[in-house]
Amino acid sequence: MQIERIETAQVAPRWGLLRVTTDEGAEGFGEFTVEGQLGAAEAAVRELSELFIGRDPREIKRLVRGAYDRNFYHGGAHYMSALGGIEIALWDIAGKLAGAPVHRLLGGKVRDRVKVYRWAGGNNNAPGAAAEEAARVVQEGARAIKMNACPPLAAVDTYGGIRAAVERARAVREAVGPEVEIAFDFHGRCNVPMARRLAKELEFCNPLFYEEPVRPDYNRWLPEIAAITHVPIATGERMCTVAEFSDVIAARAAHIMQPDLVHAGGISNCAEIAALCEANGLAIAPHCPLSPIAFMACLHVVAQSRAGWILEWSKGIHYNASGATGEVDPWLRYLDERDWPMFDVDTDGHLPVPETPGLGIRVNWAEVEKAAQTGVTWRDELMRFPDGAVSNW
Repeated sequence: MQIERIETAQVAPRWGLLRVTTDEGAEGFGEFTVEGQLGAAEAAVRELSELFIGRDPREIKRLVRGAYDRNFYHGGAHYMSALGGIEIALWDIAGKLAGAPVHRLLGGKVRDRVKVYRWAGGNNNAPGAAAEEAARVVQEGARAIKMNACPPLAAVDTYGGIRAAVERARAVREAVGPEVEIAFDFHGRCNVPMARRLAKELEFCNPLFYEEPVRPDYNRWLPEIAAITHVPIATGERMCTVAEFSDVIAARAAHIMQPDLVHAGGISNCAEIAALCEANGLAIAPHCPLSPIAFMACLHVVAQSRAGWILEWSKGIHYNASGATGEVDPWLRYLDERDWPMFDVDTDGHLPVPETPGLGIRVNWAEVEKAAQTGVTWRDELMRFPDGAVSNW
């Protein structure tokens, strides 16, 4: 068996999807999304494809690790997302050929269902609006939510950002009650001084965790931030290699690892990161504001790891509605309708671990190709401070 083709598509709302097909008709699906920079990631897929075409798709580690080692320049979001997209598709093929779900090929599941959390806004909206959005998401079945913790904060903020963050958090907690878990995403918007302060100011809300208190450029400061709060620190969505996660763990800088399976090179790498978490008594909760393809890859990694416990589910997030048309939820648009019911959460906010082969979903590639004819242009949000300086988004 040989890999015959690797096809790519840029589709609304902001995703880069790919299909790997073999000369014997097997097919697998992956994702290469680098938000706001799809063209660069797609170009990397095309360059890497020459290392895979004509090779046996079942030799996943030989192909993927071989490509990584052969390329003198590797790592970084674009390279690892391109490699990860192909790798995810190879696992999908392997599972389909074996008639088994990916988690079984990784050693088997340790849980039957995975708790998910939903996005609930908080992106500079007023406290009342944030509370209304959070209440709606909970009404839709979420038992854990995540929201942006704060507006962009200056190095030492004098624009009222901390106060606004506290008021918004208080309104949301009152709206959803004490039983719903709330995680706060700092989104790397804080420099170190304000991250330290915000970590203390939001403790009254009993947060589930604080995500990315500072940009990964400043990870060396995470141990100090972690030391001043009882709230677990999470990070990882902009870290791209197993070694980066190993460094954070060795520095005792965070408690929850959040690799994005696409950005971190795919399923195998993130299973290794999960193993590092197990060995150190930490947790893994993959970052996943992307398509159902990336989500299902994450689900299999969480299902097979004792360190797994919760998974981000981006259905309904505003990013995944931009540019989408029609009556179908854009998160479900590229899936076979027969698979839609598998994304109904139970009363405790869990989704079942699939037992169907491969990733466990049927991708409607004809719909992907149709959407690709329209294409998509999505760019990161531009935010400025009152003095005109561009802020961390």
